[in-house]
Amino acid sequence: MSDNKYRDENSFSHRCNKTPLPAARTAIAALALAAAFSTPGSAGEPAYTPEFGASVRAYLLDNPEVVLEVFRLLEGQERAKKTQAASASIAKVADQLFQSDDARKGRADAPVIAVEFFDYQCGYCKAALPELAQAMEGRDDVAVVLKEFPILGPASKRASRIALAVRALHGDDAYLGFHNALLLQKGELNDATLSMLAEAAGFDFDALSVRSNEADISATIAANWRLAQTLSINGTPAFVFEDELVGGMMNAERLTQKFDLLAKAEKPNL
Repeated sequence: MSDNKYRDENSFSHRCNKTPLPAARTAIAALALAAAFSTPGSAGEPAYTPEFGASVRAYLLDNPEVVLEVFRLLEGQERAKKTQAASASIAKVADQLFQSDDARKGRADAPVIAVEFFDYQCGYCKAALPELAQAMEGRDDVAVVLKEFPILGPASKRASRIALAVRALHGDDAYLGFHNALLLQKGELNDATLSMLAEAAGFDFDALSVRSNEADISATIAANWRLAQTLSINGTPAFVFEDELVGGMMNAERLTQKFDLLAKAEKPNL
């Protein structure tokens, strides 16, 4: 998979939020109205005549709000289809998402589990760091599994490998601290910066470099890429919940609302 495909840090979100141009919206609505207002012909096909088409056009011109109403209906149907498809994909790989041995923020046995796919050089991932911290503050019912997904070039891959080496050599707490430090760092994460951050945390950068190239770390990153492909994730950050995939930035308010909904589903009598 080529890195060039992922140059837009929030490409997934941008693509999902694209809507047809006004002319296209009108055409879609007109077709939908024509299908709705037509009557079956003798062969079971909709009966259509130029006169009928002119009538539909005149109706739309006289009642432009109908175009928006039909388009909203079509948009809602399309969103529902995408949600159903995403839910089906999530269910197929639920164990790899929510029961994986990746490092996680929050209590290990928290009833509500989310997953974040991220890249250390992604500006939106950096912005999401304090939002996620705010949403999780003071609650012990949520955990977030961290999936290394380096898609923004060689520097991203290098940073991801070094971070996973920190975990392998020094454990989860050290990894979480280094993870946060990488996301807080501005500018390119070249070797000089990675070395500085590692040494500031008390780690041997040369040892991390050696460990970062071992097979288990390569396997972890490859597995995350395959999982992202299965879920049609092609940008960062991406948040996966048991019932939904959200591509793009989520602020603290949205995250809190989602966590609350999932927590209520776990304890419906609350």
